Amino acid sequence: MDSKYHHTKAWHPAEIYKLIFSIKDIKKRNLMRGCSTKPRVNRHEVENIRKGSTPHDSMLIGSILKGSHGLLNGPEESKKTSDDIFVMTSFPPIEWRNEVSYTAGYINSVDEAAIQMLHIIETLASMESMTSESALELLLDYSEKYGASNYLSYKLAYLRSSRELSATSLNLVSQIEEEISHRGNAGFHFSALENLNSKISLFVVAKRRVSGLVGRVNGDFRKAISLSNFIPTPIDEKDIAGFLLRATESCLLDTIYAVLIIFNLSREFTATRREFEKRLNSKFLKKLYELIEYTSSVIDGEVITDYYREINEDSEVSLDLYRTSAAFLERPKFALYRNKFDRVIGARLLAEIIDGKIEASSTTSTSKELLLSSDETPLNEEFQINLDTFYRTFLFLRLIQNKSSLLSLTSEEIKFIFENTQRLETLLTEEEMRAIYVTAPPESKSLVTVLALALFRKKSIDPDVDFEFRTDFIAHINTAHKGSVVDFIDSLLNESPEIASYIVSSLDEVTLEKMYTLVKNASQASEIRCDILQLIGKKLNRIEYIIEADAITTRSKVSKLQQYFDSSRMYVDSISMKKWLDSNPSVSTEQYRSLHPRARISSFENITSGDTSVLVIHVNDQSEYLITQIAKDAFEQFCLNTEFGIESYLGRRIRHNTLDGVTTDTVDAVLRKSEYGIILANSSMRKTVEAWMDVYKSIVDKLRRDHLQFKSHHSLFNAILDLEDSSTKENIRVLSSTLRATGGSELLNDLLIAFCWKQITPQLENAARFIRTTLLQEANTSIDKYFSGIFGTVEGQIKAELHEAVNEVFKKVSDWFQVPRTGFISASIRDLCQIILIDVNRNNGVEFSGDALDIKYTGISVHRLYDCLAVLLQNAHKHGEDGTVILVNVCARKAEAESVLDLVAIDITSTVAKEQYQNSKLRIAKAIETAEAGTDMVTEGYTGIKKIKFISRISEGIHTVRCHNEDEARELRVGFSIHAETATEDVISCATL
Repeated sequence: MDSKYHHTKAWHPAEIYKLIFSIKDIKKRNLMRGCSTKPRVNRHEVENIRKGSTPHDSMLIGSILKGSHGLLNGPEESKKTSDDIFVMTSFPPIEWRNEVSYTAGYINSVDEAAIQMLHIIETLASMESMTSESALELLLDYSEKYGASNYLSYKLAYLRSSRELSATSLNLVSQIEEEISHRGNAGFHFSALENLNSKISLFVVAKRRVSGLVGRVNGDFRKAISLSNFIPTPIDEKDIAGFLLRATESCLLDTIYAVLIIFNLSREFTATRREFEKRLNSKFLKKLYELIEYTSSVIDGEVITDYYREINEDSEVSLDLYRTSAAFLERPKFALYRNKFDRVIGARLLAEIIDGKIEASSTTSTSKELLLSSDETPLNEEFQINLDTFYRTFLFLRLIQNKSSLLSLTSEEIKFIFENTQRLETLLTEEEMRAIYVTAPPESKSLVTVLALALFRKKSIDPDVDFEFRTDFIAHINTAHKGSVVDFIDSLLNESPEIASYIVSSLDEVTLEKMYTLVKNASQASEIRCDILQLIGKKLNRIEYIIEADAITTRSKVSKLQQYFDSSRMYVDSISMKKWLDSNPSVSTEQYRSLHPRARISSFENITSGDTSVLVIHVNDQSEYLITQIAKDAFEQFCLNTEFGIESYLGRRIRHNTLDGVTTDTVDAVLRKSEYGIILANSSMRKTVEAWMDVYKSIVDKLRRDHLQFKSHHSLFNAILDLEDSSTKENIRVLSSTLRATGGSELLNDLLIAFCWKQITPQLENAARFIRTTLLQEANTSIDKYFSGIFGTVEGQIKAELHEAVNEVFKKVSDWFQVPRTGFISASIRDLCQIILIDVNRNNGVEFSGDALDIKYTGISVHRLYDCLAVLLQNAHKHGEDGTVILVNVCARKAEAESVLDLVAIDITSTVAKEQYQNSKLRIAKAIETAEAGTDMVTEGYTGIKKIKFISRISEGIHTVRCHNEDEARELRVGFSIHAETATEDVISCATL
């Protein structure tokens, strides 16, 4: 019978024991002998083995752990999958020379396989000159043989981003994804895609990844591959160790590629290259030199394709080259170009993780003349590119690494730089912003202040610094513009129209509300924001600003149903989140939308007659894993986004001392009572109270520090979805089902917000329960401990009142975590019509009919319904004959049995005066038939039928406006249809009148 103590016997080839015997450090050798008795070593043992070794021993350790039959990889290292690679490195890097030796030992122990990896890199080095099918067939072959790797993932991402792939090519892509188990962990390949795809903002993605991972990587951005990919070349000598460890923990192909990159950057990393040349065996080195000679001589093909440029017409050549070069780092000129930008741009993208410390590169000199040159000025680069906005941004950031350079910039030059650079609010550090502000000439202070406000909206900064900038800004507005923010914006736009993007991002309603001497209340802040957006929209002829201004007005109107911000409940600005998701799609969102068929035939006009013949082409099953990834990304933003997320809500509670006020004021009120003055005059009693207050405050501090911070290990909240959790699975299933029911992707972001509220509910309930029970009990126990009754009945009264006060405190704090479910207002069509009719103030009567008149809807669809209804009701009153009745008919049907969406059809019928009937009928018909043009809509004030067409197209993919006329009765029935999210009972109870 087998013993219950039986263990698998470790077997290692004789070569492993020979290598262990060659280790010079006796303690290290004995440690390795002990580890060799096990089939595999764990990560903690690896850390102990690696640290404190000499380069000689590190090289041997690399062979022992990572080589064929190595202690870390096991007897047979299988092909890597996406799941295997998309993990954190679990032990830290060592001193760079030792890490080089460790890497060289690994390569030398598998030299034949390593040389094969060089061959793979050679075959793919000039991928831009290959046909798509040939390149994909090679990638498929290598994936089948060797599994997943970051190198091959980047090559695949390049093809997907730079070419319009045929059905045959897409089939090959699917086979490659199957080989690397892409669906098992889509984040791995998406990391490469989001770095290369020009449709995705690199700056937004970097911020998203940093916010999600900053608390998990402990300052080491190489620990997470999704962060490391933003800087695919080493930025300084200190980064070499982490760069190599990330590669060796990935796979052999990525290890060889990392070494090749360092050799291509030998001008910057001469010592590192020499160390490798000392350690690598001559056979491998010879092949490596041959590969470098080949890649140096490759004639460049069309790396930045027409397709790549077309999918983002606003992108620039230097930025496109910066992004695509990450897929061609085996070629020295691409590696050098990318590394130059990584040291400046890349380091700033991840500044929050590397403590904002930006290392100056070895070539920091920037020509001020070139910086201030016009676009299209030829550049002294290996590539034939000209100066553009992104390259100028790079030059400016490199210039200000030398602070004294700022002193030489005049007011006009600062203005020119701000107008002709990009993303400074993301790329500048707080220290650099202060330096610019201090050195800026007086006449350019206002411009710098706007940029500063934009910067502080984007980053977590010292509130005292934020206050300082706002104070100076207010003083400037009062002095130069008679206290009018709008007048300031008007003058700034006349001089510097390109600064509009900074204005929009910095002067939002929250920031305006903080300018107490300029803005009296939240309502005025909204009005000023509205005026700013209208002004910018008209001056620049940009409809998106007009739309945002309209949205603020609509929100104000709809908020008559319910106070928009209920301070006693958890709050996420769902409208801001919707806007953010619309503006910043993730890679998975773009993939989902590209898979979703656009041909959708819907007989919206027949819904009221009961004809439900709506043909919907469902999403391919391949999209299921994408929906999961989309949900993960959205939930992370829902929790962590600094502009609208739950973390920002909790941050306000903590930063604005709301938590301190709530937890101490009630208790202090007890201790300040006059009737307790005599007993508290006793020094022993005072010491007792002070000792208890210290304990009580430590409980509150623990809540603030450990439990209300997402990045804390003891946090009550988690921004990462647990995909194995049954509730999460069900929520994702419902989301997927509802998306299929809509037959389009237009409502994706609306549904994601509803999903996020469902997903966060258990966490909020758990937080409330923890505060009401665990913390409250701890506080009450402390009262019992310190107030033992030795001071008599008066002490007993204090103790009883403190118990009561503490109970009240923790109940109030726990109430913050009540769930408003959707975060939106719920309303029926009748509710919305009543609000609109109050504003219309006309005499025509209104009659309601239909089966969906009193169904409550929620989400952003309420705002869309309001906007469209307002147009139709106002027009019906304006053009309808006096004394006639306006008919409002509302019908709805479920998009699918278990869907949260209704397809709502609304028709409004009015009788038109005889002399105006024909003109009104023709005007409506023309408006419906006319294509929506952004410029036309701005110049015409964005009103009427065109507005409904625009809104319904955003929601449904096609506009749904219709008109039916009854000539004899002079009746015009104008209607539209959109999907709307139905409110559940619990939503209705907390989000309506």
